[in-house]
Amino acid sequence: MHTASGPLPTYNQVTKHNLAQMQPMIVHLLKEAAFIALDAEFTGLGSSSQITRAKDIQERYQHLCALAKGHALVAFGLSLFIKVEPTSKTGQDGGDDAGQQQQQQGEGKRRRDDGFERTYKVHNFNFSMLVERDYMVSPNSMLFLAENGLDLNQWIMEGIPYTGGDRLTNEGGRGNPNGIMRSIFKRIMTRQVPVVVHNGFLDLIFLYHSFYADLPPKLSTFLADLSDMFPGGLFDTKYISDYMTRERSSFLAYLFRKYDREDTRMRNADMPTRIYSTFSVQPRLPLPSKQDTPVPEPVKAGSQALYCEDYAFHGVCKKKMRCGKSHDLDLILDAEEKERDSKRRRRQKHEPPTVEAQTLSQPETAVIPGSTVELPEGAGLASAKTIITPDADDLTNTTSCCTTAATTVDAQVVTDATTALTQPQSTTVPQQPTAESSASAPISMSSTVSKETENMVQPGEKFHSAYYDAFMTGTIFLHQLHHHEIETVESQARNKIYLIGKSFPLNVEKSTFTKYSPSHERQRA
Repeated sequence: MHTASGPLPTYNQVTKHNLAQMQPMIVHLLKEAAFIALDAEFTGLGSSSQITRAKDIQERYQHLCALAKGHALVAFGLSLFIKVEPTSKTGQDGGDDAGQQQQQQGEGKRRRDDGFERTYKVHNFNFSMLVERDYMVSPNSMLFLAENGLDLNQWIMEGIPYTGGDRLTNEGGRGNPNGIMRSIFKRIMTRQVPVVVHNGFLDLIFLYHSFYADLPPKLSTFLADLSDMFPGGLFDTKYISDYMTRERSSFLAYLFRKYDREDTRMRNADMPTRIYSTFSVQPRLPLPSKQDTPVPEPVKAGSQALYCEDYAFHGVCKKKMRCGKSHDLDLILDAEEKERDSKRRRRQKHEPPTVEAQTLSQPETAVIPGSTVELPEGAGLASAKTIITPDADDLTNTTSCCTTAATTVDAQVVTDATTALTQPQSTTVPQQPTAESSASAPISMSSTVSKETENMVQPGEKFHSAYYDAFMTGTIFLHQLHHHEIETVESQARNKIYLIGKSFPLNVEKSTFTKYSPSHERQRA
């Protein structure tokens, strides 16, 4: 669960009704992507947290495989990041289009010439999935999904039908939704670009089982398959934040808001001092789609309420809507910045802390009876030993899913959609977009919206979905690339997946004595 401080990015809701029409455009965009961010949401995490925390990694893998086979994928989030080159060729067709293109280039020239800005176009897709078998549902997980906007009616009526495991038959031939989803997943595999996840061990297990093949019985075989499936490398932003950046907190929404604020400062600075990213979130593809993008209302300024420390450290509050403290990430980050400034001034002047600094830097801790919090080595919080609980935004997510049949692609629709994609997109950010404009214009996730006065987490403030988690994961990855440099991230984080409760990552590699699974061998042939 996150609290929105700005308009949510536009996305394409993919259901059984428009999957076949979307497929050609998704394939076209995959060919242009500089890297790909993925996220998955499921119907539950099992009856015990020991499933995700077993000390023996092979035993943990077997528990997670059983979880993936017994539960179901609810949604698959896909964000495609396409790099925009610093300079563009002048339009050759002349006329108004060429003049408009030159004007847009002129407006962007000052920023691009500073040598620090990196611009990316982003296409977001949210696939509603519904498995064609009986499966288990965790009541708490479904309640969480419903509280965060999952339309259960839409999930059942419009979800894309799929069958997990090996695909040994034609399954209905061309246009079958299950075959289309597997085809899209294979297209992702064939792209030799980075594939990015956040705390993605369980996501990868679910995606492998849902769209590729039966899960191998041995972890070593699974890792060998993954190393061959993704030639561009797998990158886990949670691993990078914990073991390379050494962030104080590493849950998804915290990193996203923190890095967005830092990039905004560089973007607005007269003389930037480091590389920063600008994202042009593209409008929905011009194809039939049934979804509304919620746009949170502006909030009021002046809140001096203490924030929820549980949420600040872990991204989860057990009290949920009953919590009387703020979950506003901007308020949390403001307090952290003031605390750092206050400590720096005290060191310089040797003065005692002020009342204001004490108020902001020492929020009350919400004590949950019977709960224990262990904090992973290297998490960066006063060298505390931490086990970051599985983020609700990482392991329990939202959206929709399943049923049958898809239609053949209309050639004219594909042509029109391709034309719409290739037209130049402006990176101008509207300050207060309406619901209509947010669906048609690129937006930045930076916001000048002021803080909310009320402490309670309101239903309208919450958002959680596969596409948005994938989008946040991708933006975090770009910030990490620029912070550590590409070569450093490539050498230290490639094919390393975060493991909950462990001081080491899961290395995605094929050992000398390990063979690929029979299912993977068949698909490689």
